[in-house]
Amino acid sequence: MTSNPWKEASTLIMVARASIAQKVGPDLAQNLMITSRVVQAADKQSIKASKNLYKTDYRVLMVKRSNLSSFMASAYVFPGGHIEISDFSPKWWDIFSRFGMNKDELTSDIRSRVSGPRPPLLELPLLVKDALESGDLSKDHLIPEIALRIAAIRETFEEAGVPILRKLSGNAINESAGTIVNTDIDLSAWRNKTRHNGSAFLELCSELNLCPDIWSLYEWWDWLTPISVGHKRFDTMFYLCCLDKQPEVVIDNAEVTNLKWCTPKEILKDHKQEGVFLAPPQVYELARIDNLNSFNSIQEFARKREKHGIERWMPVIATYSDGAISSLPGDDLYPAEPDLVGLKPVPDYPQTLQEMRTKSKNMNRIELTGPISNCVCNRKLSCGHLSPITDSPVMHSVQSML
Repeated sequence: MTSNPWKEASTLIMVARASIAQKVGPDLAQNLMITSRVVQAADKQSIKASKNLYKTDYRVLMVKRSNLSSFMASAYVFPGGHIEISDFSPKWWDIFSRFGMNKDELTSDIRSRVSGPRPPLLELPLLVKDALESGDLSKDHLIPEIALRIAAIRETFEEAGVPILRKLSGNAINESAGTIVNTDIDLSAWRNKTRHNGSAFLELCSELNLCPDIWSLYEWWDWLTPISVGHKRFDTMFYLCCLDKQPEVVIDNAEVTNLKWCTPKEILKDHKQEGVFLAPPQVYELARIDNLNSFNSIQEFARKREKHGIERWMPVIATYSDGAISSLPGDDLYPAEPDLVGLKPVPDYPQTLQEMRTKSKNMNRIELTGPISNCVCNRKLSCGHLSPITDSPVMHSVQSML
């Protein structure tokens, strides 16, 4: 088995409709004060901004990684983790066949959703290549488009206790997610088993006649950790799933120690005030989602955009006098042929971040100042995707809406 330059992972951006309490806000009386003449102008502006925050009718689930984690310790991230051989097991074909979907039909159904670019992770994952060479996986394994969705669902179940599964009844192919709520099933015991052995997730579905709701997950993007960041690198597939109702979340207090249901605007503001730590890819994706003001618009955009495919992005980092720039494809600073596996030191330049903005015509980058990340983008992006909202008075976001 070869020594691969990175691990492979799958993660899930879970978007759910906001509850009535979240829409109204924590203090209804304060929100109503906006109409009172006795409130000072500055206070009215502050209250109005708070009120606008709660108009957003959806929330995104963010979980906080343990401070003992060897990768992105204490960061708020989307649920997710390593892909495993069991996610590709041919035994999953038997599970899907119970729902009336044979291998050829299911493969055609999933692949027909996309006509755009395919990143290497969705063609032949390194994990699968090694397993095939060693004989640990048969050639009848699941295709990556299905297996990586299963991995995202399994990891979400492990970390957050949310089972995005369908019961053996009705039509499995449905646009909405099927979170089970059957209290007769001891999901906590299965969750503990799955946390220690990923193959237990397959056993759960087999024994309880449940099926991973792969149809509710939409391809979103693929991020590869830069060569200059830490001792661990991941090629991570990002999926997005929309739930009509916020499910009960029970953190495992091992990998995950806290959680937030929040709007993108809310957690990005907390991040800029150093209240929470967000990894740069999370900042970028949250800033993209922030373009969309409603649950329905997110679901519709994710569904329509998916057909355009996705690319794998690997940021390229350079440091400057007052911070660092993590350049992305389409940026003037991004190399024509980035080094994917090299060990070159991070280049250091004397200019400031603002000077580099002034010198650049095309920008698609993440500026890093200490632990704070900020997106800067003036490009229309590939694959019909959204550009992130740029937090700068001199920059404007470019949207690519379908």
